[in-house]
Amino acid sequence: MMNELINILGEMTPLEGCTSTFLDKVTLFRIDKHCPRTPLIYDQCLCFVAQGKKIGHLSDRTIRYDSGHFLVVPVIAPFECEVLAVDDKPVLGITISIDYAMVQEIVDSGIGGSVDLEGDADFKSGIYLESFNEKMVETLVRLLKNLQNKEEANILGPQTLREIFFRTLLGEHGHILASAARGESSYAKVASSLRVIHSNYSESIDVPHLAEKANMSVRTFHEHFKSVTSYSPVQYLKRIRLEKARQFMVSQKLQASETAHMVGYESASQFSREFKRHFGYPPTEASVHAA
Repeated sequence: MMNELINILGEMTPLEGCTSTFLDKVTLFRIDKHCPRTPLIYDQCLCFVAQGKKIGHLSDRTIRYDSGHFLVVPVIAPFECEVLAVDDKPVLGITISIDYAMVQEIVDSGIGGSVDLEGDADFKSGIYLESFNEKMVETLVRLLKNLQNKEEANILGPQTLREIFFRTLLGEHGHILASAARGESSYAKVASSLRVIHSNYSESIDVPHLAEKANMSVRTFHEHFKSVTSYSPVQYLKRIRLEKARQFMVSQKLQASETAHMVGYESASQFSREFKRHFGYPPTEASVHAA
């Protein structure tokens, strides 16, 4: 079944890069060569690698996902990723944006458990791996077949996506995704704060205000925030700003000074220093490295 998934992905991704589908929440990708460790931002998503391997670096954690395990990212997370081809074959995979309305409906039916993450000794951050088992592979094959026809994609695709979220919630760590869908857990409150930061990254961060909205003390908020993201709120904001700046310079061909102010930096020189420290090259080389 995995071979069938790989063959269909190969047919649907003739060119290197990301390929959109008839469903906005589903993107296919093909990477033909090794990509060194690079900072990036993962939005709330599931990432399946059917062929090849990706290695994510989050603070002091290393996360490997391939045909054996898929990545679950319930919160917007900045980390560093390396892509490895195996036996000179392209890396092939699927990224699915998490539909929390759909996940919430499944959780409300009793799926996903109710484990308190604060008491979960295995909980280390908001990003985790699940087993890429045969049932999930079979569901993804059906999804890709749905996506080959617009009518089937619109009618059958959402049902198949629902099954994928259902099977993710049934996984060993499904309670983490379930917790993100519930509005009252501390994990869900931090996830909400991350969305606020992500939407307002060009503004100054008001940690006491975020803590108040989460109904936590500042100290408790810091602790929960770092347990989910591996970064402090200020560190997280800086990574979001720098990654957004890189995207702006690559996609819109903007100058560093203009981009610095767009993402919230008052000093262009400080922006340039932090950009080079983070990415390993100056802002003027952003487009070159993106290529």
